[in-house]
This record gives sequence, structure tokens and C-alpha cells, in this order.
Amino acid sequence: MSRLRVNSSHFADNFARPLSLTRLPTPEPSFASPEGLSVVSESTEALRSLLGALKPPVSQSSVDDALKYLAQADRDALFVSGDTQEDALRRAVVSQVAVGLYARGLDVYLNEATEIEAEAEWWANVERSNIGIAWFFLQTLPSRVARVLRTVLDTIREHRLPLRLSLFTPSSLFRLLPPTALQPSALTSSFFPHLEHERTLTSLLWSRPSPRASQYIHSIWSAVLLPFHLTREECRYKRRGLEKLRDERAEQLGNLAQLRLATAFGDVFPSRLAACIGGEPVVVQNNTEHVQRVSSSLLPSHIAEHNNTIQQLRRPSRLVLLWPKILLLPPLTLYAVRSLYASRASITEMALETKETVEGFVKNSLIDPLKEVLKTVRTGGEDGVIVRKEGVAADLDSLERMTLSLAREQLHYDSAQLTALSKQIRLGDLTPVLQLYEEDIKSPVKSALTGTLLRSMFIQVQKAKVDIDQALAGIDKLLKSQELTFAFVGLAPALVIVTVLGNYASQLLRGGQGESRFGGRSRRASAWAAMRRIERLLVSQPREANPTTNSLTALTTGLLLISVTRLRGFAETSLPSGSRLREGFLEDVGDLEDPAMPREEKLRVVERMWRSWGGALGWGEIAAEGLLRRSYVAAEGVFSR
Repeated sequence: MSRLRVNSSHFADNFARPLSLTRLPTPEPSFASPEGLSVVSESTEALRSLLGALKPPVSQSSVDDALKYLAQADRDALFVSGDTQEDALRRAVVSQVAVGLYARGLDVYLNEATEIEAEAEWWANVERSNIGIAWFFLQTLPSRVARVLRTVLDTIREHRLPLRLSLFTPSSLFRLLPPTALQPSALTSSFFPHLEHERTLTSLLWSRPSPRASQYIHSIWSAVLLPFHLTREECRYKRRGLEKLRDERAEQLGNLAQLRLATAFGDVFPSRLAACIGGEPVVVQNNTEHVQRVSSSLLPSHIAEHNNTIQQLRRPSRLVLLWPKILLLPPLTLYAVRSLYASRASITEMALETKETVEGFVKNSLIDPLKEVLKTVRTGGEDGVIVRKEGVAADLDSLERMTLSLAREQLHYDSAQLTALSKQIRLGDLTPVLQLYEEDIKSPVKSALTGTLLRSMFIQVQKAKVDIDQALAGIDKLLKSQELTFAFVGLAPALVIVTVLGNYASQLLRGGQGESRFGGRSRRASAWAAMRRIERLLVSQPREANPTTNSLTALTTGLLLISVTRLRGFAETSLPSGSRLREGFLEDVGDLEDPAMPREEKLRVVERMWRSWGGALGWGEIAAEGLLRRSYVAAEGVFSR
């Protein structure tokens, strides 16, 4: 996961805008000024100019200009006491400067909390993955070894021992830096610096080798896994430290946010702002002194203290995280290029075979079956599939001629009887022939030599052939009626393969089906996580001492603002500008930012956002992701430094 950069100044300006729009002391215009007070007139005009420049949204450059002017005026005693107009102008300028400093304080605390949370998420991603722990241990191995060498050299100098190689043997190092019963040695603490602040009973994690085979293997395995266990503890220690620091910043941010509700007391706002940022009781003094103290002392000292505090908890530098890739990537690339070049003949042959396979698939399994489908649709399947109707008619005519000839010669049928027999034959009735056959088989030898037994048998064979042809014609008719279905069945596998490959290629070209919408899946997943956290905070975080107020604590308010700021950043950077989706989303975000809105109403806003925007942003699909994909994303976040 990359380092998160959140521009919270826009949020601070929007959040502090109601303070600028409240009714602050506004001076009455003066149409005449006493002669001889040119200095007072100049200061009045300067104050009016400053007040005009401090209109909302209050810019920080205007705030700095006003602070410089107020400081210079105090040193030069430029303001004349007793001038009602000038005093009102000065109070208005100081009030607007306090609003600007309030926005600056919000911006500072929110950026700090966001930075801390990003660092905590980075450590959490490393901690939850075994592969991430092993990779992080490899990344930081050179710096750990350098710390150990520095510790050994410092100890040798401290004991004033001569520098020789025998001091670096394991036995010499253990004698030089012995561990205690409950604390690791300085050597181990140098390799894992978090042990200096969080003691771990390493003797319980690794037992000495035992004569028994099973315990011996277990001891060796524990010794192998011990560095990775301590590395995970280091990540957990830094994550917890960052989360504690984030809660402190969130509580301060919540106090600042709740301070907006006290704007009805316009004259005491600067003193309350100084007390809130300094973490001290409200002191009654000149408001100009309050704003000067906030800008010149409280905020700069807080920023410096924050940088010193978080320095030891940040992730390692980019060079530390990238050195394995920088070291291993060139030789691996060279080896891959050489391997490919050495196997160029087989690769060329494979490419040609792949080309032939693709061409054969396209022609034989896709184009030719598709042509057959089009031909079937166009011609309707005129040709027979198994037999032709002309062949069936010819066999039937032959059967009719054979039967009529036998009836004319042996049965002596006249023309009327032959016509009737012809109709019976067309209907499949050969009763006269069968009767003649029944008489002939009474004396089969005689009938075979002198009679009609053979002719009647051949007629029955022809009748069987006609029956078979008619049965095949029925089957042929059935097949022709389903010919289009069979054509599509043959084409279906090729169409499925082409559809799957087309979807995959489309996903590769567009970054996935729907993945590139609204900033991509990662940004939408971040917004989903922020929404879930907001709802969890509103449901599970403790309320104030008086449960009837239904209000939120300062810590909950601050954590809420951190997540809401992420939602605002997502809407302003990823949602389409000018769309109803973006405007409605930002309206709901503004409701969640309002510190005066009770908890229950904010929960209803969250429900409305899930209902209104969850489907459009694909939050349901993100929530239903599998464990394998989440593990892959976590591992990808660890390795893509």
C-alpha cells in the first residue's frame, strides 16, 4: 500500500465556513474623521482591507497577513483606545483570524491522524501475512545487522578491548553481551529494537536442544521461526503505538470539531481555541494574544512534537524496502533474457503451433459450423439427411409392380381388382400375396420348383425394404426439423470459448469489468471500509456520561471525521463531476461531518448512504470478495513497495 496523501484543507474550509458566516462584530461606516488623526485613519483602512480579505473561505495567506499586521500594530501602539469603530474592526479581524487558525488546526490534526492511520494500516498488512513478515525481515536485514555491529563495536570500546576477529565468535559475543533471566541480551535488542520497550520472554519461545528426537526437532524449528515471530511482534508493537497515537490525535480533532458548537460566544472563541489546542484551561486575556500564541507557539510546537513522536514508528525508507528488488531484479532479468534467447527455436516452434491451432479452431470449429447454420436458415434443409424421397418412391413403385404382376398371372385379377389391389399396396396391405404365400408353404418344395413361393418371398423382401425406407424417411424428417438445433449444438462450445476469451481480454484492456469505474476497485473498497467503520463507530463507541444527550465523545467524533474525510476525498476525486451521484454523496458526507447532528440521525444518514449509493458503487460485490482475493491483495500490497 502506498503512502496516503490526503488534502484536508478543503474539508477544513468547509467545516469552518459556518464560523465565518456567524454574526461577528461589524463596524458602522464612518463618513467623517477628525483632522490630525491620519495614523488612526490609516489603521482603520488597513483593518477594513484585512477584514475584506478574510471573507469566507478564509485563506491561510490572508490569516498570516492579518497576524503580521496585528503583531506590528501592537508593537507600534498603532491602535488608539476609545475609538469605537476601530475597536470593532479589530475585534472582527481577530475573530476571522481565529476562524482561519481554527481551520488550520483542523487541517493539521486531520493530516496527522490520516498519516498515522496510513502507517498503522501498512504495519497491519505486513503483520497479517506470513509472506509479508518474511519479506519484511529480508528487507530490513541489512539495517538490523548494521545495528548489531554498531552495538558490538560500542561495547568493545566501552570495555577497552583490542579489536580482533576472535571477539566476533558466538561464545565471545554471549560473554560480552550476556542475557538476563527475563530480558533479552543487548545483541537481541539491537536486532529487534522493539524489545527495548516491550520485553518478550524469548526463553519461552525457544527451548534448548533435548536428547529426545521429537523435542530436539521442535527446538530447532522454534529457533528457525523465532526471528519471524519477533518480527511479527515488532510490527504489532509499532501498529499498536500508531493506533494509540491516532486515538490521541482523533480526540484532539474531536475537541476541535465540537468547539464549533461554541461559536455563539464570539468573543470567547479565540480563548477557547487556544485552550483546546494547548490542552489547558481557558485563560481570560486579550484575544489578539490568543491568536498570536496559537499561530506562533502552540501549532508549531505541536507539529515538531508530532514529527519527533512518529519518526520511530514510521515504515522504513523506500530504499530499505526496495533494495532486494534492486539487487535481484537485474540478474533475474538477464537470466530470463538469456534463457529465452537460448530457447528461441522451441519458442518459435511453439508460436507456430499456437498459430496453427488458433487458425484451425477458428476455421473448423467456428467459421464452418457458422456457415452451416446460415445455410440451414437460408435453405430450410431441403436435402435429405439419411434417405431421399425419390428412392422411397422408386422402391414403392417396384413393390406395386411386382405384386400386380403376381396377382394378374397367378390370381387372374381383372382391371377393377388390380386397381383396388394397387390402393391396398399404397396403404401397406399385401393380403392376397400373403394368402398365396400361406398356400405355397403347405408344399414348399413343389411350390419352390413349380409354383410362386419364391416370387411371394421376394415380394415380402421388397415390402420389408419399403417399410425400412419409410421408417428412415420419418427419422429423416425428424432430423430435418431439428437440423438448426443440431447446428447450434455443434457451434456452442466454440462460442463459449470465444466469449470467455473475449471477456478476459476485455478485462485486461479495461482493467476489469467495472473495475475502472469511480476510481477503480481499490478506491471503492477504501470507501466501503470507511463506511463500515463509520457505522461501527456510531453503533459501538461509548457515549458521554449523560446518555440522554445522544451525543458523541470527542474520540468518536475525531475517528468519525477521519473516515468521513476519506469519503469526501473519494467523492471529490473519483465520482463524476456535476453528477447527481457526486452531489448527493457529498450532501450525505456533509451531514456526517456536522458535530451538532445526534448519533441516531447520523445512523439514519449511514443507512441512506448504504441504500442509495451501495449498488451504484458496487459495495456489495466488494463485501462478498473471497478470502483468496483478500490474501492476494494483502500480499500484493506488501510486495509493491
